[in-house]
Amino acid sequence: METTKKTTFVAGAAILAFAGVLCKIIGVMIRIWAYDVIGEAGMVYYEIVFPFYSWLLIISSSGVPTAISRMVSERFGLGDFAGARRVFRHALVLLAAVGLLTTAVLYFGARFFAITLLEKDETYILSFTTLAPALFFVSCMCAYRGYLQGAQHMTGTGISQLTEQVVKAIAGLYLASRWISRGPEYGAAGLLLGVTISEFVALLVVMAFRYKNRRLYMPLGASTQPRNDNPVIPELLKIAIPITLGASIIPITSMLDVKMIFSGLGRYMAEADVNQRYVALSTNVRSLINLPASLTTALAMSIVPAISRARAKGDVAATHRFAGLGLKLSMAIGMPCAVGLFVLGGPIIQMLFRSITPQSLAVATQIMHVAAWTVVFISLVQTMTGALQGMGKQSWPVFSLLAGGAAKILSNLVLLSIPKVNILGASFSNLICYAVSGIIDTVLVLRVTGLRIRFVDMFLKPIACSLAMGAAVYGAYALLYAIRPGIITTLASVLVGVGVYLFMAMVMRLFTPEELSSIPGGSKLKRFFK
Repeated sequence: METTKKTTFVAGAAILAFAGVLCKIIGVMIRIWAYDVIGEAGMVYYEIVFPFYSWLLIISSSGVPTAISRMVSERFGLGDFAGARRVFRHALVLLAAVGLLTTAVLYFGARFFAITLLEKDETYILSFTTLAPALFFVSCMCAYRGYLQGAQHMTGTGISQLTEQVVKAIAGLYLASRWISRGPEYGAAGLLLGVTISEFVALLVVMAFRYKNRRLYMPLGASTQPRNDNPVIPELLKIAIPITLGASIIPITSMLDVKMIFSGLGRYMAEADVNQRYVALSTNVRSLINLPASLTTALAMSIVPAISRARAKGDVAATHRFAGLGLKLSMAIGMPCAVGLFVLGGPIIQMLFRSITPQSLAVATQIMHVAAWTVVFISLVQTMTGALQGMGKQSWPVFSLLAGGAAKILSNLVLLSIPKVNILGASFSNLICYAVSGIIDTVLVLRVTGLRIRFVDMFLKPIACSLAMGAAVYGAYALLYAIRPGIITTLASVLVGVGVYLFMAMVMRLFTPEELSSIPGGSKLKRFFK
């Protein structure tokens, strides 16, 4: 697959994965530092707004950027550079309007969300109003990122993502430390204002990157007239609306999660206990769960234009290759991460969140034992949804997510009402949601592509390698803990796990030589396989 810089599918994924992992690490560190600065009381104000923010953000950050990426990649594949630029201009106007609308909804709807829906007091309104302007900046930025991804030029997206996280850390933590003396709600507002500032700066960065590299997207001598003058917005919306509807399901269920957690647990727990469990779930656990998910997010983002371009050229073999490699990589990444978090979740949480109390650590560890397995199914959902979107089946994942969302709500209603289960009910429900959606998406991809997978290579080998790694990590941690408990023991156990997994992957030939050739740096691993 050729692009302006001959960026391959997996190379593009590697760029985004590298940036994504760094961003997730910085994001986790922000939560760790914020936890120490504003405490559990402040983190409740910080975390409670994000399900609503994420829901509104989906409108501008999922469907339309994916549509831009797909439409731009198709036009670049045909050499229609002017047509690709025309798509971008129309999409930018559309997303700017969407950003203004969603900002207004979050800002003026703050009282309804905080008081009417969540039954909280007026101090929570500040969290919503402070974060609202970020929606406009992100919407505009998504137009640029979608264009760059469609051109398979992932560097600009990666740089803007890193800039966003660095500014968020510096500005947010500085403001939080200055404002926390006025109360936990102001400490959280400082963090949230840092988010808004970071999105604005990231927008400026991606705009500058596109301008600086404008010749890459409109070579000298290329026609300045699009090959057709068909309306862009209807085509964008045709692709974007089903994707947006599907992507909205998880944020909507997350909003319901917040409502059901506080109302469900509030029937038999004090508010302070509910807050403690909610922060353990959203801050201590989910921030770590989302870290490995950044790798498969990058895969999904690169799968869409890669499969879309292969489909536009009628290259069935390439479509099969990208879909199969995406599925295999999602399992090879998701399974060891899940096993590692299950075995070492508690020690990792204790190592990172130094001010966590023993009671909160015990709750977070219990949640992690359930939530860790969600990583596997999140990986499947992300990569298989990207494959379906690239094949032009963008409406299909909507039904799988609807099924998963319905299962999540029903299980929440049952499990959260059981005092002995309490907050674990939300974690079990999330696992059920992604399991249902991931399995359905995988079946749909196999059906639409006719791809025949080798069950042993795709599933059993990653599982076997991961279980061997988990056993080694468990034994190493137990042995080292008896000698010297502490951070060194946890870090050493993690390194043992990485080494054992890589060794098992080579011994069991987890990847073929052809697959290794497609992975950056994979050619060097061929020597070990021989």
